[in-house]
Amino acid sequence: MQNQPIPFNKLRLSPANARKTFTQAGIDALAVSIDAYGLLQPVIVSPATDKKSFFDVHAGGRRWRAIGQLIKSGKLPKNAMIDARVCNDEAAALAEEISLAENIIREAMSPADECRGYRAAMDKGESEEELARRMGVTVRHVQGRLRLADLAEPIFDALAEGKITLDVAKAYGSTSDRDTQLAAWNVFKDSWQGDQPHTIRRYVNDSAIEASSAVAKLVGEEEYLAAGGRIERDLFAGEGEGQWLDRPIAEDIARAKLEQAADAIMAVGTLGWVRVLLAQHVPHSATDGLHDYYIRRGELSEEDQARMIAIEERLQSIEEELEDATDADVISRLEAENEALDAEHTEIDKRSYVIPEDERPHVGTFVVLASDGTPKASHRYFSTKAPKREKQSQRVTGGCAEGAALEDALPRSLEEQLAKERRDVLALHIAHDPALALDLTIFRLARKFTGYAAYNDTGVMVTIGELFDPAGVPAAHSTAAQDGLDAVRSGLPCDWAGADDSFSAFMAFRELDETDKAAWLAFAVSQSLQASLATGDRANRFQSELGALLGIDTAEHWRPSADAFFDKIRKPQILSILGKLDPELPGRYASEKKAALSSAAAKLCAGETIVTPEVKARAQSWIPDVMMFRAAETPDEPEALPVDDDSGEDQPAIDDADDEQIDEANPAVNDVDQAGAVLANAA
Repeated sequence: MQNQPIPFNKLRLSPANARKTFTQAGIDALAVSIDAYGLLQPVIVSPATDKKSFFDVHAGGRRWRAIGQLIKSGKLPKNAMIDARVCNDEAAALAEEISLAENIIREAMSPADECRGYRAAMDKGESEEELARRMGVTVRHVQGRLRLADLAEPIFDALAEGKITLDVAKAYGSTSDRDTQLAAWNVFKDSWQGDQPHTIRRYVNDSAIEASSAVAKLVGEEEYLAAGGRIERDLFAGEGEGQWLDRPIAEDIARAKLEQAADAIMAVGTLGWVRVLLAQHVPHSATDGLHDYYIRRGELSEEDQARMIAIEERLQSIEEELEDATDADVISRLEAENEALDAEHTEIDKRSYVIPEDERPHVGTFVVLASDGTPKASHRYFSTKAPKREKQSQRVTGGCAEGAALEDALPRSLEEQLAKERRDVLALHIAHDPALALDLTIFRLARKFTGYAAYNDTGVMVTIGELFDPAGVPAAHSTAAQDGLDAVRSGLPCDWAGADDSFSAFMAFRELDETDKAAWLAFAVSQSLQASLATGDRANRFQSELGALLGIDTAEHWRPSADAFFDKIRKPQILSILGKLDPELPGRYASEKKAALSSAAAKLCAGETIVTPEVKARAQSWIPDVMMFRAAETPDEPEALPVDDDSGEDQPAIDDADDEQIDEANPAVNDVDQAGAVLANAA
């Protein structure tokens, strides 16, 4: 082969050229490069066999197209001379193989080398815009490669050595903070999750904490800054707002303060252990290997009993005085005294709950964070030792001699008849004793929730059956409503259920105050509710209207998190939701990956994002329609009357008009689907 310049108008693309496909964007970028630096590598040609003075281009078809584009735009003359390497006759016969080899053997520049190249050009004083123009790429592409060039050294070395992919490197580079990058690298470098960009990106993006978070409130800005922590604030951030970039520093300080609170609880001497959690509730994962423990009610000292009686008498007299009081100062004083005495009464009552000394080493609780950042002990107690199961007697007693002689046995049919008749005698008496019947009902419903294992040997069949809850709900997922139920449960007396046998347990239950019995009934019934939603296959109109009757605001008890909500819906649906909160948000987040978008939406709905007060209020109150409790509108005349079918159940008459009504009643659901379809088509 020999090199020689050939006029462009004497070159044509060879049919033997192996590359048949190309992108216009690639040709545009190559044209920019040739315009800036000239043709760095000659094209490979051979004399055309069918047209004298013409040459066929076997390798370099993209360069040939790019030069043609420059000539068409007027940046090069029509007869521009092109550097070419001319094949001899023997090489020309292998033209197709030459083209194939030129395209296959050529190795693209590694991402690490590309990053170094951009960094070197920037160090020489070039701007991002000029560099992007001459390289034929976007400014964003240059900025991205420069961000990668600034990766923490171990991460960049791993990219250069091919130990991590470009996408993984980009995930680490989603923050410019090298300390955060290194913290993530140390977590994932030897983990199976180390090749999952979305996991790394979420960890990196969540490495900063909001100044309004419970951890930040506990630590305090002054102490955090003194420890070397950094705060990033935008132009609109007010005093005390912004993002704390050094999560490890904040968490170390917060953990130390929680440990101090735990030590104070341990100093009381009533628990065997106290553990700290940087969370606002105790997650299921933290209780692995532990068992719920319910503190039993014991006897108060004579002094405490006397004080409680005195408080109760004074509270009664305060109530009478308030009815006759007219002076505002007197009313205020009486109300303050009433509140103080009521708190004292509650505190003394708590002293009646005791943990036996032999069980104390195994019993403990967790110290968590309140929403205002103060340490608080969890309302739940746990034991490292499993509770003892109640032993059930296999003997039949109660007036009949044990081991009755075989000849005293009755025929099976007669036994069944007598059993029914005896049952009816007992039933008749219970039917005339409503108080006893109510006690039996509450006893049977409540006993299973006391934490004491017990078989149903009472012969009373009042119970809560299978709820058929949805399958696949993560056990580790916890909500504020669940924490509230746990708090109710922890406040109920359980010692009655620890008796040696069921009848003794029932008699102990009957000794409870009527208030405690009523509380047990309410809790047991609360555990009988089936899972339902406002619409869809799990719609339950009765529960929806019951919630509306109670004035329930779901947003006060449930917030949409990333892992429990946003991760499980489509990206267009998330963007549609953000658009309802602020019309500018979809455009701002449209290019984000799904994981980052989920985290951003969850933080917005949790009130952890710096936005205008109006947007923040909408975000903190937003919930999907299916989670709402709304009373259905009752028309003056029903459109369809229930009809009885052969099964004896009421079946509503539903036609196409009803389907349209359902759609109109739930416009938000349709809006999400329609917005998702529009965005998907646009993409």
